[in-house]
Amino acid sequence: MPARGASGAMTLITEYDGADSPVRVLRLELSADGKAVLLIDVDERKPGIHREVRYEITPSELIAAIRAHGAVLPDNPHNDRLIPDAV
Repeated sequence: MPARGASGAMTLITEYDGADSPVRVLRLELSADGKAVLLIDVDERKPGIHREVRYEITPSELIAAIRAHGAVLPDNPHNDRLIPDAV
């Protein structure tokens, strides 16, 4: 069965200054070719300085990192079938 990737973007963090203008934004989005996930960090906290850093990871690497470093949530009723010794 063929697999299809996601599309779009998701904002993770937005920091605002005193005038409610965004000064820092971290977001996830797909690369133009759809083969990587980008974490984009836009930082304008210092007046007159615009900094943008992009990190790239493949979807399979992101899934592996979440599985390696994430925690299995007990609220999911299917977890007990996937990992019998969990909890």
